Amino acid sequence: MVALPLMPALMPVLTPAAAAAPLANGTDIFDEQLTPALRSVTRWLIHDTAEALTLLAIAAALFLLLLVVRRLTRLVVRRAVPSPLWREELADAVGRTRYWFLALASLRLVTGVGQPPQVLTNLVTFLFTIAAVIQVALWVQSLLMGVLRARSERADDDTALALMRGLLSGAVWIIAFLTLLANLGVDITGLIAGLGIGGIAIGLAAQGVLSDLFAAFSIVFDKPFKRGDSIVYEPGAIGVVEEIGVKSTRIRALSGEMVIMSNAKLLNATVANYATFERRRVVLGFGVTYETGPERLEAIPQIAREAVEAAPKARFDRCHLTGFGASSLDFELVFFVEDPGFVAMMDARQRVILGIVRAFDAAGIDFAYPVQVEMLAGPDGKVIDPREVEAPTGKRGARSV
Repeated sequence: MVALPLMPALMPVLTPAAAAAPLANGTDIFDEQLTPALRSVTRWLIHDTAEALTLLAIAAALFLLLLVVRRLTRLVVRRAVPSPLWREELADAVGRTRYWFLALASLRLVTGVGQPPQVLTNLVTFLFTIAAVIQVALWVQSLLMGVLRARSERADDDTALALMRGLLSGAVWIIAFLTLLANLGVDITGLIAGLGIGGIAIGLAAQGVLSDLFAAFSIVFDKPFKRGDSIVYEPGAIGVVEEIGVKSTRIRALSGEMVIMSNAKLLNATVANYATFERRRVVLGFGVTYETGPERLEAIPQIAREAVEAAPKARFDRCHLTGFGASSLDFELVFFVEDPGFVAMMDARQRVILGIVRAFDAAGIDFAYPVQVEMLAGPDGKVIDPREVEAPTGKRGARSV
């Protein structure tokens, strides 16, 4: 809005002499200004009653028309905006258009069409300016709160989000107040400079707190995790997020204790969020003995597939013979569990292992385990069959390696 000195314009223009001195009968300048204003409005209402009634009727018609436009705009927004969430937020912002703003807007329009007294026109302009600034602030506040609701999801009761609502609302109304003062002809340069210097001083004095505060805002908006998510916040440390605060986040560790971490430290760490799982990948390694024949080795992948397909929510990916181990022929089985839950994954893993164990028992396939074999060798280093070794009294000897 363009800054207009509206306060002086509310009164009729006085002569310099009348504005500089009080009246002889003791009446002050305010009474001298107010009386002509009231007289001009009264004279207009008496002598131009038809014009006054006509303008009032036009204003009433415009008010009803604006009400219809507001309702139609809400209907159009609800049907035209594709996103369900934004559809409701925009419709709510339109619904926050106040009746008094529409009424003053109607009066402001008709005062430009007719010829009402200047003091009446100035009064309507003054009131409409205040109403317009307040109405725009309500629209902006509604949209900002809608953005917060859209970004926060389940974190509606978090302390950081509540503080963010308060800060944004405060910023909106401070800006609205300064805009209103500027439109009323008040010089706000000094006030803005004072607010800027005060903000710099506060920022320097509370760097650590502000760092955690902005980290909390980043967590709420960027959503690397939210309340109720299971995360790895340190190497080997897993817990459930219970609250995202202004300065710290509270995490319930698996062992039961409450872990409190600053938001800035938590945001700078590498966080693994298990709540975003849609399915879990399971890699299962096992080995069979070297005595297992080639035919049985070729049948093991099919046995593993059948064990996976028999498990709930499990989908087979692959099973291969991967190499020669120290005491086993090694296989690797990979399958997916179509459930994000950890317990569901462990249940499926257990079913697969038991299925493989039963199938191997039926097929005569033995699992390998670490084995150490001792060989006997003669002085020349050749392996000797223990059954051929002579009694201790004999001349032949042996050594163990």
